[in-house]
Amino acid sequence: MTRSTRLFTGAALALLCLIVGLGSTTAVAQQGYRVLDTPQSTDTDAGRVQVREFFSYGCSYCNQFEPLLSDWTAANADRVEVIHTPITFGRDSWAVLARAYYAAEALEILDQTHRALFTAIHDEGRAFQSHEDVAAFYASVADVSEREVMDALNSFAVSSSLNRAERLANAYKVRGTPSIGVAGQYLVDVREAGGQQDMLDVADSLVATESGDG
Repeated sequence: MTRSTRLFTGAALALLCLIVGLGSTTAVAQQGYRVLDTPQSTDTDAGRVQVREFFSYGCSYCNQFEPLLSDWTAANADRVEVIHTPITFGRDSWAVLARAYYAAEALEILDQTHRALFTAIHDEGRAFQSHEDVAAFYASVADVSEREVMDALNSFAVSSSLNRAERLANAYKVRGTPSIGVAGQYLVDVREAGGQQDMLDVADSLVATESGDG
């Protein structure tokens, strides 16, 4: 891949992160979030609020957001349950990466792979266009074999998780990545909040409200 091709591909992926989808939710722009027309069910422990991140490993903005979200999650571990939800926007390369997330989850190696995959794509310029690419990479960074990764990638459980993620993205009317769903009722994204740290500030406020602290 030539430098110009890499630059074009990177620009295209960045643009895809900002895609505006069809469908509507009730906008509360001055507060930085939208209220879902149809609330989604959540299943969290008592006293904790579900926070769902919609992302893709292929999204450069998600790569920038990941350390911010990681720090925020650690600081709020007692009151939130953060769920990462990879989505594809119908893009084949993103579907491979979404499967990669759920395969790592099934193999219980996310601690070794999650940040590493972002780094490989966005800092090292690596492309993951096939299951074999993912399997070889995971085997190099975690204590798993390529065969184990391939089995997970092609499993019914991973396919089911991927299908559910796409249904959730449609239900939340996700327009771009990263986006944050809070308590199954609100969607926060950069367009509404104004910036990535602002997204987390808005999420803080919504979590406080849902927890009875706001």
